[in-house]
Amino acid sequence: MISIVEHESEVNFRSSFKMLQYIALVLNDYEKEVNSKNTNISYTKDFKYPPVLPVVFYDGEADWTAETNFLHRTQMSEVFEKYIPKFEYELVCLDNYSIDDLVAFGDTLSFFMIIDKIKTPDGFQILSSLPTDYIDRLSQNIPDRLKKLLADVITVLLTRINVPREEIEVIVDNLEKKGINEMFTIKNYDVQETRRIARDEGKIEGKIEGKIESAISLVEKSNMTVNEAMRIIELPKEHIASVTEELELRNVSYIIGE
Repeated sequence: MISIVEHESEVNFRSSFKMLQYIALVLNDYEKEVNSKNTNISYTKDFKYPPVLPVVFYDGEADWTAETNFLHRTQMSEVFEKYIPKFEYELVCLDNYSIDDLVAFGDTLSFFMIIDKIKTPDGFQILSSLPTDYIDRLSQNIPDRLKKLLADVITVLLTRINVPREEIEVIVDNLEKKGINEMFTIKNYDVQETRRIARDEGKIEGKIEGKIESAISLVEKSNMTVNEAMRIIELPKEHIASVTEELELRNVSYIIGE
């Protein structure tokens, strides 16, 4: 059996047609491969193509309302039903699975799904608290040749939720040099701890001026973007000009960010 996994973050009404295209391409490659090993075997009467399992992995917020059967996306399907491909793709909604559910799967795809489940930097701590036996299983099942792919996926997903660049670099470096077991042996970026320290200094729950100063300090000391720092300090966006103006007065380079 051959599996095709397509990732969607928004409802895609073309998914059934896309899967039809992918299936044709995959079977075409399969046919070329078997014919190269056994000349023209696919031209014989007894040859059969392998089954293909199409899967759409969906992590969007809205309910999936796209048709899963290509037959129902075709005009006059009642009349021409027997001439129309009528396969269905399997829909996997990330929201239907808890972290524990994904850990139980124990494979590489489950690890990507766990990372993709993290929507904010606060949730980043999930990665450093994954069970040891789960990480050990991943280490045994991921060959060195796939570590670069894993590192690229992790970089994209963690960048999307504004995890600081320096922490992503440490994680990726640990993965490539030490293996998946050592990926998260870092001084974790802890939003709540940052807020606690700021509260202790009388800033985060104080006046706007104190919050502005805290945001500026975070940008100076940690190379965060301005928006990252403001989110952590819980400073309203309308004060961004005050932060950037002060940074410029102090000759501090900065990036606004998303």
